[in-house]
Amino acid sequence: MRKIEQLKEQLLGYKNLAVAFSGGLDSSFLLSVANEVLGKNVSAFTIDSPYMARYEIDEAKEFCKEKGINHIIINAQISEQIATNPLMRCYFCKSNVFKMLIAKGRELGFENFADGTNKDDLGEFRPGLKALSELGVISPLTIFTKDEIRKFSKELGLKTHDKPSYACLLTRLPQDYKFSLDDIKIVELAETTMMSYGYKNVRARYDTKCIKIELNQKDMSKFLADENFKEIIKTLNSLGKHDIVLDLKGLRQEVLQ
Repeated sequence: MRKIEQLKEQLLGYKNLAVAFSGGLDSSFLLSVANEVLGKNVSAFTIDSPYMARYEIDEAKEFCKEKGINHIIINAQISEQIATNPLMRCYFCKSNVFKMLIAKGRELGFENFADGTNKDDLGEFRPGLKALSELGVISPLTIFTKDEIRKFSKELGLKTHDKPSYACLLTRLPQDYKFSLDDIKIVELAETTMMSYGYKNVRARYDTKCIKIELNQKDMSKFLADENFKEIIKTLNSLGKHDIVLDLKGLRQEVLQ
């Protein structure tokens, strides 16, 4: 039995399902399959917080609209537990927002709650997984690697099949640093600026003194030779009095997960 059939069989066992939906590769795949199997008995729940990029929220809304999936947006603020970007930030964050999600879901009659954690995630430092386990959140995609999810997403015709992996904007800021909303906005604007010029897989690390741009090796060469290079740098400079640095080590896996 193919893994996607295993997934469908598992999902059929639920009367209804509330899917935590970020609009990324994993949750888009899970939501699509759940929608195919459960129809109107599945809904997407998206957390809208100051540290989520606006384009991700917009893409999540667009995805659900195209698929005709009921979409619930839950607004969340920055809690005191994560205000200094601690090492265990992801645990506190997921614990808080999933409690909100579950409470709203139960209010609407949902009994089962799922997220898009995949097999590759299990081997990484992800404190947030502990919070999900404590709250009884189901992770049906742990039988799939990230590459398998991309493969099956492409088979299903999902435009998210080649979408780069993202994480919340707090991962771009230093650990144990009391950040401001302005810090978050600078990171978001730096990344959306790069994306607007075609650099979709990008990170903008920020420590109040320096905006450090991370690109993969192929895009790094393209960026340095880009005819719009000066215009891009001018836009990045307009975000404040910061040094603009290109990290020659290239794009790294997310830190502070």
